[in-house]
Amino acid sequence: MKILITLMIAFALMLFIFSPSSAQVAGEKQLNARIISDGQILVGANSTSSQAGPYFGGSIGYGIGYGVTLYVESGYGWTNYHSVDGLRLVQVPVLGGLTYNFGDLWKSSNFQPYVGASAGVFNYLLQQNWNTITVNGSEQKTTNFGVEGTAGINYLIPNSNVGIDIRAKFDHVFSNRDNGNALEQQEWSNVGIGGGVSYYFSL
Repeated sequence: MKILITLMIAFALMLFIFSPSSAQVAGEKQLNARIISDGQILVGANSTSSQAGPYFGGSIGYGIGYGVTLYVESGYGWTNYHSVDGLRLVQVPVLGGLTYNFGDLWKSSNFQPYVGASAGVFNYLLQQNWNTITVNGSEQKTTNFGVEGTAGINYLIPNSNVGIDIRAKFDHVFSNRDNGNALEQQEWSNVGIGGGVSYYFSL
């Protein structure tokens, strides 16, 4: 993890130094299709024995101007547990949100720092060896409301429709009922670091 963070910082500094001139993460009236890969881990009260796992996803964004992009995102990921071999907490979010691009402040058409916020539903499943665990006849899975914050750096490759970005995220999922399902009685938080590749379409 320390090596990954060091590489991300070095990459960000390289973009800052060598980018000559801002576009939005998705330009005005422009679509942005992105594939994402993160490493994530549980944090907070329910993170005991948690071990990092992967997240793979995708998003579609639409630039409305003024540096703002509206987007929807979904994906599939999990975190592992040190204590039990093959035990993992699977996460499948369906989110909608927006990002704000600070590229104009840097007078850059390629280097685009951004922040974002989204909300939606998070589907959680507790699995062992890829089979959902059943306790007292109840499958350990739930769908709860959650929020996510992101911050990152997008680099639009000159003279192309392709962008590369690195990002950090934090999500929090709220409990919503108590029906004997242990997952639904808990609140969950994840942090993740990763990146993606975007392709831009003008409308």
